[in-house]
Amino acid sequence: MISTLIALPYELARLPLTAIDRGLTSRLPESSLPRTAVDRAIGSADKLAGTILRNDEIVDRGTDRIERSDKLAKAAHLEKRAESRRQAARDAAETGLREAAEKREAAAERAASGVAEAKQTEVQGKQRAAESAQKTAAAKKAAADKKAASRTETVEERKKRVAAEAEAKKAAARREAKAELADARESKEAAAEARKDAEILSDLTEAKKQERKQD
Repeated sequence: MISTLIALPYELARLPLTAIDRGLTSRLPESSLPRTAVDRAIGSADKLAGTILRNDEIVDRGTDRIERSDKLAKAAHLEKRAESRRQAARDAAETGLREAAEKREAAAERAASGVAEAKQTEVQGKQRAAESAQKTAAAKKAAADKKAASRTETVEERKKRVAAEAEAKKAAARREAKAELADARESKEAAAEARKDAEILSDLTEAKKQERKQD
């Protein structure tokens, strides 16, 4: 009874703190920093007052409050650490998913790029093959045209040579005919002169015969 009466002034002085604690209880979780701070303050005050007043009940009440506050603070700290780890795990998972998505996208882009490069290489190969075929065909056509032109030139040259030979033969024949004609003309003239000489000789012979007859 005496212990209770001695503790009564302290209990009255403690009422504002307990009122604050009850007000926070309805608004904040018991592991929140304001509640644990008030709870620890009340427990420390109870423990100190109980020790001074030699009231073990108040000391035990204060000790229980402090221990409960410490446990709640530790639980809140552990929960905060756990939440931090969970958040880190979520972040890591999101990062992993994002990196995996980026890798898949990059792989898809590389695959698409590889397909595009393969198609481009195929198109370029076809173009080079077509160009090579065109060049080969053009070279063959040029060689054929050159050969045909050479053959045409050879035929023309042969024609010219045959024509030249024929013309030479004709010229030689004309020259030979002219020479024979000249020889014939000379032979005719010589024959005419020989006949004329023969007539003159005959006339002379006849004249001499007449002269001898007259003698």
